[in-house]
Amino acid sequence: MPIFQRPLLDVTGCDIPDLSFSGLEKAVLELMGSTAETFVNPIEGAMGEVQGAIGGALSQLNDSAFTGVSFGDSNVSDFLSGKLEGLNSGIDEFRVHSDRLSGVSSVLDIGGGAYGPGGIQGEYPGLAGLHSIATQVNTLKNSLKDPLQAAKDHYSPIFNSLFGPGDDMIRSVQSLVDGDVSNFLTNFPFDQDTSGLVELGSKVSDLQSNITNLINDDNLAYEAALDFVLKKTVGFSVLSMLEQPCLGKKLFDKIAGGDLKGAVESAGEAGGL
Repeated sequence: MPIFQRPLLDVTGCDIPDLSFSGLEKAVLELMGSTAETFVNPIEGAMGEVQGAIGGALSQLNDSAFTGVSFGDSNVSDFLSGKLEGLNSGIDEFRVHSDRLSGVSSVLDIGGGAYGPGGIQGEYPGLAGLHSIATQVNTLKNSLKDPLQAAKDHYSPIFNSLFGPGDDMIRSVQSLVDGDVSNFLTNFPFDQDTSGLVELGSKVSDLQSNITNLINDDNLAYEAALDFVLKKTVGFSVLSMLEQPCLGKKLFDKIAGGDLKGAVESAGEAGGL
């Protein structure tokens, strides 16, 4: 509760705009922030399945057949368990990331956890902000292209993980755990062969790194799109200056570089202004 409480302002007679939502608009808006299932992470099922398999492998590694065999500075169990726990943590990080891309984080109650208001994660926005930037960069780039060129998708790269690469990555993890890891766990109690353990550990670590790289690629796509939109927004400000002969145009004359002035003069001569 607030420390200081006061009565709310009396708005009787105030002109408060009515947005006059349609039935569809009202239905959608009322669902946001409710307890209803509004969004789903399309990769959640695959992530849950592979983490279950990793958990099973970790349980097996607690057996004395693995804990009792020295390997490196410790034992077989500690070595491979450390690799698998790191991979499991990578999947947890990917869940946080993909929940943000898919909108799952956008409707969660605020207060603790990995997300802030609207599903933000640090400097990266939730679904509303991502969709806004993706839409703007797609519209701007297709509007600025050569009219003879075909339109191109500049929208989906921000959501890249949700359109296939995320599933492919998790399937790769599942394949490794069900294949190489499972085979090692099955055979080792009988042959105690550690010759391939370093290579197996490297495969696990490589997949963990690939998950991190996929997250970074999505975020870099957002950063590049945001940078493009913001730079073109400066361009719109310049166009606004040119429409203000008493104010903005005088600022433009002071700060515009030679190339910018030349472009404006050429467009004016061609009737583009």
